[in-house]
Parts: sequence; C-alpha cells; structure tokens
Amino acid sequence: MLLISLIFILMMASSCKKFLEEKPDDKLVVISTSNDMQALLDNHPKMSFSDQAVSEISADSYYMTDAVFNARKETERNQHIWAPANVFEPQFNAWTDTYAAIYIANLVLERADALEGGIADKNALNLVRAQARFHRARQFLNALAVWAPEYNPATAEKDAGIPLRMDPDFNLPSKRSSVSESYQAVLTDLKAALPYLPLQTINTLRPSKAAGYGLLARTLLYMENYNEASAYADSCLAIKSVLVDFNKLNPALSYPIAKPNAEIIFESKMVSAGQILQSRCFIHPELYALYGDNDLRKTIYFQKNTIDYVFKGNYEGDGSFFNGIAVDEMLLIRAECRARTNQLAESMADLNLLRKSRIRAAQYEPLQAGTAVEALALIKKERRMELLFRGLRWMDIKRWNAEGDQIMLSRKQNQVLFTLAPNDLRYAVAIPEDIIELSGMQQNPR
Repeated sequence: MLLISLIFILMMASSCKKFLEEKPDDKLVVISTSNDMQALLDNHPKMSFSDQAVSEISADSYYMTDAVFNARKETERNQHIWAPANVFEPQFNAWTDTYAAIYIANLVLERADALEGGIADKNALNLVRAQARFHRARQFLNALAVWAPEYNPATAEKDAGIPLRMDPDFNLPSKRSSVSESYQAVLTDLKAALPYLPLQTINTLRPSKAAGYGLLARTLLYMENYNEASAYADSCLAIKSVLVDFNKLNPALSYPIAKPNAEIIFESKMVSAGQILQSRCFIHPELYALYGDNDLRKTIYFQKNTIDYVFKGNYEGDGSFFNGIAVDEMLLIRAECRARTNQLAESMADLNLLRKSRIRAAQYEPLQAGTAVEALALIKKERRMELLFRGLRWMDIKRWNAEGDQIMLSRKQNQVLFTLAPNDLRYAVAIPEDIIELSGMQQNPR
C-alpha cells in the first residue's frame, strides 16, 4: 500500500497544473509511521537527482557547435542564449522538479506533526523532520539561484524572491516572497534541522550534520555574511576534511574520479540537461587555458575528442552532474570568507591545502598573496577551475558582478553573437509562463 501511495504522490507532484490547482485525496495516501516518511525522503530520483541544471546551462564553462545548437528544441536553444522568455517547456521542467521535491518535504513535515502523538520513537520522528527541512532548504536555495536576483543586503527586502511553499495543500495560492524572506526561510529550516541531523549516516544520500553546516555555509556566502559562512564551513570541515589526491588518480580513465568519492559530504545531482551532456558541450577555451601543465585537473577533468575538450571530472564517476556538498567547496568558501575578513594567512592556507592535492607533487609550490584583493583574485580563479559543472558558477558570476567584477558572458551561434552584460535582469531567469498564467505570480522583469 505504501508503494502505491508513493507513486500517487509523485505523479501528483510531477504536474505543474495539479501542483498549483489540486489537493491530493488524503484517502489514497497512507503515511502512518516514521518509516513511511523516511521512504518518501529516500526517493532519491525525486529528492536529490532531479535538481535544476539551469544554473549550469546559463554559465560560461562550455560552448555548443552550431550543429548541436540547431538540433536542440526551441526552449533549450532559448535557455542557452539567455532569451528573455520561453526558456522552459510547460508542465515538466526545472520549476516542476524543484517544487515536487519541496512538496514531498512538506508532506513529510505535515504528517510528522499530525502523527506525533501516536509515534513513540520521537528520535526517529525528529530525524525525518530534520531531513525534510534540509531538503526543503536545499531546493529553496536551488530555486533562488535561478529565479531570483543575487542577494543584495540593500534591496533584499523588496527584491522578488521565490514562492515559499510550506504546506502540501495544493489549494493554497503561490505568491512570491522577497529575496530576504526567501533566504531567511533557508536559514530557518537548516538551523532547525541541525540539532537532529546525525554525525554519521548510512550513506551520503541522507543529510548529515556536516551537510547541514555545509549548506548553511553556502547560503551565508551568497548572503555576504562572511563571518558566519566561514564558521559553518569550519564546523563542516571539523567533521569531514578528506581530500582526494589527484596525484593518485589515473587520467587515462573515462571518469578518473571514482564513486564513492571521499570528498562528498552530501550527494545530489542535476538533471542531465540536453545542452550540457558530454557529447554535446565543449569546454570554453578561456577556461581550459587557466590550467597549467602541472595542474593535474587538466587531464583528470578534461579529454580531447574529435572536436574539442570535454569534461570528465564528475564526482559521480560517470556522465551525470554532481552538485552536492563536498570538502573542496567548503575549503574554498572558508578561504574566500577569510580573505574578505582580512585573515590572509589562514585564507591562503586553505587555498594551498586544496591545491596541494591538485598539483603534480614534484612541481607544487604554494601561492602567496600580500593583500585581500590578491587573495580574492586567486580564490575566484580557483573556484572557477575546481567547481566545474556543479551548478555553482552562475551564482558566483551574479554575486561577483554585483561587486563590480564586470564578467561579460557571450555565445556565438549561427554567426549571431548573444551577450549577457553584468547585472542584466536576465540573471533572474524567466519563470515558466504556464506557472505565471496558473498562479498569477509576478514574472521576473526583463
């Protein structure tokens, strides 16, 4: 009966129209134990393996040939060239996937509250609540990366954020909260979850305390709260800090970074979007040129096919796109935050700790920086070189352009040059038009 119920729930959550207009028939859903709720959260294809890939498609790590571009459907082409509208197919798209996972998290939280008096094992109940809050927070942050502007402390209270769905009732209207309210919802969920997340989990698909700290660090970095972001990254690294030594990997393999990967703190994946599959996208020459000959990532991350270099450095050990939480990102977050708070020695120590595992051992030399500006330049370069195809670059561009970095994006297809200027309104991607029509929500300005 539980299996039938789960299938029903996921079918309901897969339809945008039903998601916005209908409430599931509670008589068809039987969720009566903490095990039932855990089963919902362990539905990894829905909860962790269908994350939006828009933030990677929109970034500047790759290019497509005209032949590949012309073979894609219109919405995929539009997404690739930062079109102002019509960038998603109706009903089944990145928005649907994101809010389907949020719906499941909300359903677990609602049932946990409803059944609390009848479940004796309060620890198990608190654990599923904590996991649900983690998943909801993670998906809210994924949505913010795509459909909201960067967090600007001066304007966050009035900038349009995302709908904060906190209840599984489909009849409740969807309305956009402010950017400030949206980020606060992420923080609230994660801080409520942390006391009940375990130090150890049966696998990295279930959120742990380190994962909670890591997601808080990422969120607070985006909010420009560098002291707290650094502290949470530090707490995360105090639990797990193992780095994979690229000197010990075999670059001849199709996917040299095997799974399970010792650096992974929480595992999640973006959907395998058509624009960024290995067979269709090629590494931007400007990016490839950043790697020196003694940088082992040059052969661990990339290989040359008949056209150009393609990416093979995924942390999943195959062609799928890891976008979870890992040790290397935590070191880079702490390094950036320390540089921004004038802790130069500590910042460079973090950066060099990571680089030592990425550079050929015989040629490794630590980097040095005399000022915070120099340190930040090195760290920004390292983030671009290290965190490829993880859905993180888009937010980096948004937040760094807000500071004045003037990163201009451009793509040339069929002899037409498409550009995205720094701080362009299109950095907040258009919400699917069918969602706007059904909900009456405010569309992102173009």
